Amino acid sequence: MSEESGSFGGWFSSWFNTSKDQESSSNLIQQQQPGTNYARNQQTLSSLRSQKQQAESSKEDTRNSPGKLVRTDTESYLDAPKTQQANNNRKVTRRLPLTNNNLVIDCPIPDRLLGALNCTERDEFSQLRYTAATCEPDDFELEGYTLRPKIYNRETELFIEDEILFTRTMHGVMKNIAHLCSLKKNSVWGPDGWKKVVVCIVADGRKVVNKRVLNVLASMGIYQAGIAKNIVDNKPVKAHIYEYTTQISIDSDMNIKGSDKGIVPVQTIFCLKEKNAKKINSHRWFFNAFGPILQPNVCILLDVGTRPGNSSIYQLWKVFHRNPLIGGACGEIRAMLGTACCQLINPLVAAQNFEYKMSNILDKPLESVFGYISVLPGAFSAYRYAALKNDVSGQGPLEKYFLGEDLHKDQHTGKKAGLFEANMYLAEDRILCFELVAKKDERWLLQYVDSAFGETDVPSQLPEFISQRRRWLNGSFFAGVYGLIHFSKIWNSGHGFSRTFLLLIEGIYNVISLIFSWFSVVIVLSFLCT
Repeated sequence: MSEESGSFGGWFSSWFNTSKDQESSSNLIQQQQPGTNYARNQQTLSSLRSQKQQAESSKEDTRNSPGKLVRTDTESYLDAPKTQQANNNRKVTRRLPLTNNNLVIDCPIPDRLLGALNCTERDEFSQLRYTAATCEPDDFELEGYTLRPKIYNRETELFIEDEILFTRTMHGVMKNIAHLCSLKKNSVWGPDGWKKVVVCIVADGRKVVNKRVLNVLASMGIYQAGIAKNIVDNKPVKAHIYEYTTQISIDSDMNIKGSDKGIVPVQTIFCLKEKNAKKINSHRWFFNAFGPILQPNVCILLDVGTRPGNSSIYQLWKVFHRNPLIGGACGEIRAMLGTACCQLINPLVAAQNFEYKMSNILDKPLESVFGYISVLPGAFSAYRYAALKNDVSGQGPLEKYFLGEDLHKDQHTGKKAGLFEANMYLAEDRILCFELVAKKDERWLLQYVDSAFGETDVPSQLPEFISQRRRWLNGSFFAGVYGLIHFSKIWNSGHGFSRTFLLLIEGIYNVISLIFSWFSVVIVLSFLCT
């Protein structure tokens, strides 16, 4: 018995030592991976600084200092701004003057970041502008707030809203802006085309925002910790707004890209909401707070994690530029399939990929011919701002769209929304599409652009898939019923006889589709019961 115990103990000891050696070797490999990424980013920063030194060889820049990277797990970031290095033992209270009774602060960016930039002559490159908004989005302009593009008297052609997912979307947007600046023969775009584009990032809640996303934003100069205030003039702050024109992009692999990789300056607004108030409230800040100040021509909506094609934003904008009657447009939504389409092994992903392809091949092109697309996907769509605006009486597409947020607020105050309204506003983007086409005395159209595409992740697990489809099915059905009930609004729009006739045909088609979808659910349920 003792011999067996000894042999067992020796076997266990050898197994433990072997597993420990394997663990230490795996840790060594994990430590080497960020080191490789770190070295690559060091070379990028060094090349950016050397290019700047060559361009300014006749000038002495005392602020230029070696760039360093802070490594966190397998990710690399630039050093955070000095304001993030808080000293808990020493606190200094300062009184800051208010601008039009509003708190606005210009904060210099870190010297290490400034030393790696090409252009530093303007304040938008060397200083981060912070604004503490104490009002609701609808009153943003009325309360005297403004934005840098308005101060610089710049015309905003494109206004883009978006939220390892953030870097994928942001880097794709910056590559698209670089493409716009490369169009030298275009009458609108060119080398200074970036001045006509504003990127707005809306984070839904200061306490729930991903800290790594804030690290990435700080690396790009768009965010600084330690300057946000909770109360201004005895009024609680509703949103923290950071404005900066960044010249650095970080891709999904956490590699730094600068001007040597074709990255151009990008005007950025980072709106960090104090409380989590859902996606529709983020759109209220985008459309009702910043839109009236910037007065953009085209607004493009992107969900976090959606990667637009390198020229997809230009393809969407081109449709609005060529046809002044286009009020909204969307591109193809593609499912991310991984390397060599390996994700298709998952039946759930394969089924969704097939569904997306059929929708992009059959449904949306057919609806685009009639001029009304039942839904422009919020993950990647564009709207003409003039088409969305309400009339002088406050009625219009945006007014109907934001009723969904009011219903959400009523639930917290004890008031219950009706069954129809509660389900209908699960798909509020469908309501926006219908109200845009049926806008009184207007003749706006919706169009599908097959040359523009955006790639996005699809649910790969059944619980996530069921949660998504419950919202989609309920919302689309009740929104479809809403469109049929209020179809008479088409007669009050500005559409001509031929277009109204085409919309009538599509209305009949939607009735048939609605009946079919209703009975298809019954057929599926009966099949499951048997």
